[in-house]
Amino acid sequence: MHMAIGAGALMAAGVMPIASVSAQTLKEIRAREAEERKLDREVSFTESVCGNSISATIDWRSTANWPDGVSIATACDGALGAVEAMCRSRNGGSRGPSINRFVCAGDGAGASVRGNTLRYGATPGGNGFAETKAALDQAQ
Repeated sequence: MHMAIGAGALMAAGVMPIASVSAQTLKEIRAREAEERKLDREVSFTESVCGNSISATIDWRSTANWPDGVSIATACDGALGAVEAMCRSRNGGSRGPSINRFVCAGDGAGASVRGNTLRYGATPGGNGFAETKAALDQAQ
């Protein structure tokens, strides 16, 4: 025998449906998707300059205090520009770390390189090029 239990009965019993616990608005979902597409386009350009594949993600947990209407992907683009500059300066050589993973964060922590992963903690309105270039130079 199958018994269907409605959401109202679950709430009356003190059980909250999972969807209501961590629900995002459609507007938030679309904004995140747009930012991820923008980052993918920027990383695609970096890949074409560097000649290698780079996986990229946005650390959404770090963006809790990020201002509405300010692009996190744009704030991380300067860090990718530093990777591109390093790739251009190689002139076919193997100078510098080979970045194959990029994490764009919104915590203002700046650039850090661990192995083949570059993490850039952006600040609203920041660029990140100079500090990321310095971090990449130091990682050599």
